[in-house]
Amino acid sequence: MTRSEHHEVIEQLFDRLHGEFGRLAPQIIQVMVECIGGCRLTFPDLQNLYRTERNRRIKNEFRGNNIEELALLYRLKPRQVRNIVIR
Repeated sequence: MTRSEHHEVIEQLFDRLHGEFGRLAPQIIQVMVECIGGCRLTFPDLQNLYRTERNRRIKNEFRGNNIEELALLYRLKPRQVRNIVIR
């Protein structure tokens, strides 16, 4: 991503923060700058975040003998559930 593309993304973020949080947006932006200003960050996409949360729930719900049940519940193959719980 080019420098101008970065600036455009940041402007879009600020516009969205102002649109969704109104008067709180400047405070949110200030906290973000204070915490991460000067750093280069890569945010995971939503699909990755959802997958991480799903896997956490699967691990919490695993009882040792319910792989098939979890596979049905989360629409996965039993092998995928097995891989999740052993990691």
